[in-house]
Amino acid sequence: MVNYFGESVNKVVIPELGREAVLDSVRASQRELESKEIAERNTALDFYYNRNMDKHIEEWFQGKNLSQIPPYPQRLVPKFAKARLMLYKSPPKRLMDGEVNQDYNDIAHQLDSRTREMAEITWLLGDCSFRTKWSDRHERLEYDILPVTKKYYVSGESTPFGISYEIDRDVKNSRRRFVFWSEARDNQPGMTFLFDQSGKIHPIPGNEEMINPYNSVPISHAKYPSDASDVVRSCVQIGIAMTEIALATRFAIGQPVLVGSYDDMDKNIMAGIDNLITLTEPGSSFQYVSPNGSIKDMIESVKAMLDMTAQNHSLKIRWGDAGQVPSGIALTIMDFENLESRESDIPIWREWEQARYQVDRVVYETHTGKSFPEDLSIDFSEVTYPLSPQEERNWLDWKLEHGIISKKDLMLHFNPDMGDSELASKMEEVKEEQAAEVTPEPVEVQKPQTLLDLIGA
Repeated sequence: MVNYFGESVNKVVIPELGREAVLDSVRASQRELESKEIAERNTALDFYYNRNMDKHIEEWFQGKNLSQIPPYPQRLVPKFAKARLMLYKSPPKRLMDGEVNQDYNDIAHQLDSRTREMAEITWLLGDCSFRTKWSDRHERLEYDILPVTKKYYVSGESTPFGISYEIDRDVKNSRRRFVFWSEARDNQPGMTFLFDQSGKIHPIPGNEEMINPYNSVPISHAKYPSDASDVVRSCVQIGIAMTEIALATRFAIGQPVLVGSYDDMDKNIMAGIDNLITLTEPGSSFQYVSPNGSIKDMIESVKAMLDMTAQNHSLKIRWGDAGQVPSGIALTIMDFENLESRESDIPIWREWEQARYQVDRVVYETHTGKSFPEDLSIDFSEVTYPLSPQEERNWLDWKLEHGIISKKDLMLHFNPDMGDSELASKMEEVKEEQAAEVTPEPVEVQKPQTLLDLIGA
């Protein structure tokens, strides 16, 4: 939801950076009613995580009709998100000083899976935030995805000065708790504290001064020019349509209709080939009346709706068409628009990866006194399509011949999970086998014949 100036209602402008001014702004912002924007985000998240989906379908079925069947929502949003975010189909390589830093990979817990989830939710919602935190118990960096936040800006600036987000909600007792972070500015220290829905401020245990230990907000942000709310609404519509189709299937046997009366009107009609129904009034009739709608046509309408939504996001849906399996080149051509979208995603996520890494460095150094290299380069994996065995062999042979890959890379191509010790052992086996192949067979050396040998003397 946006206001008349095209800005989110969850954007708060702070008039000045003084401590009391910041606290007053935080208190005032939380007294506002939860906006429609947040409700729409929560609906999108329900469909992404496949939770609480029934309630979004049930509200469109009044009366007792839905009691005939359960709601029939479809798990479509995750499929759209995974298909659209080709950039994170495989984890990118994060290089420090030109090499993969294994120490960083060990410290950054579940970074690959969390960044993929972050990218998909950002595409779905249009923007999202990502918090880096330190676990004293496990001595590692951990991450929280923050899809619903309130950002605080200094007047005239376009990057947030502070951010708050909900951490606890007790619906039964109407209790909600939030965390606020702000960065250090103009000799004013950054702050962090808890507050409740009434605006009452509480210090975080162990930090009674409410000082931000990092001086910067340990949260990074990513943003798309628009969201994918049409995908969510399409899924709601399809859930409604599929529920209607399920009802139509349920009623396909027909609705029993009695015109007139029969002998046992005080009892329910017992239908069946072993039951005789005796109608007493002249002109009475009993029959089953089926709906006129075609279930097949309804299913085709659902497919058309899905196709249209997919096309709006440069995706194509293949409905299990029979025939020859498309080659890798054919699949590339079919996905050309999505490949273009992938290229346009690269600047967004390269910038975010850089911002996230700098947050990681600050958090890690604050808690350990150690540091990682300052510079990070991101190598996003290329999109690959399946090749025939002969095509794959020719392609790998060409790369090996021209020095693009090594024999070590070739082994990892077929077994990416191979450990260092296993890889070294396999490499040694290959060397031994190759040495055995090129070692010439011993040749018996004959002594030169003398003249006496020639004449048989």
